[in-house]
Amino acid sequence: MTGQAVAGGAILKNSAGTKTEPLEAIENLVAGYSGMVFRIAYSILRNHHDAEDAVQECFLRAVKYGRDLEHVRNAKTWLGRIAWTVALDRRAQREATGRCDLTAQQAFAGEDAEDDPLASLPDTRAAQDEELAAKQMQELLARMIAALPEDLRHPLELSTVRELNSAEIADLMDIPESSVRTRLMRARKTLKEKLAVMLEVKRG
Repeated sequence: MTGQAVAGGAILKNSAGTKTEPLEAIENLVAGYSGMVFRIAYSILRNHHDAEDAVQECFLRAVKYGRDLEHVRNAKTWLGRIAWTVALDRRAQREATGRCDLTAQQAFAGEDAEDDPLASLPDTRAAQDEELAAKQMQELLARMIAALPEDLRHPLELSTVRELNSAEIADLMDIPESSVRTRLMRARKTLKEKLAVMLEVKRG
């Protein structure tokens, strides 16, 4: 992803100015985990620009560890935990300022509609109706996910990051793996039940 490449370049440029940090270790972290870090940040923030900023902040925090980086037992989950914390902090700041994020309404969707080259092409009425229905469903799911308690919402958001399995999510959240599995089941069950009720009310 271009944004990740730009973020990586900025990180390395900033870290190059410090003589005490092991630049090679930082380069390896950026090369190996920038994609995962971006996806963790995006799973929380649902905004490309904010996620890219979170990636930079995550790795710049890693730079501050300097030579202590060699003592990190598991770089993947360590960076994942930093990325998750940074993203949660940024989301809290965003909500505190009342900023409206359009892409937050597109949880589990792909790129923004305005970036889709097919979006401007003429389409049939049926296809337009399907597209509208899909968008409304995405917005509904996003609101339902946002309304979940944090202990259910956080593992559900992290489960969308393909590099993370349930054991790694457990490490990242500092909870037992069995709790991750249980919370994911509860979160999905809650969403299904709420969605069924809403659809039933709509039909009625």
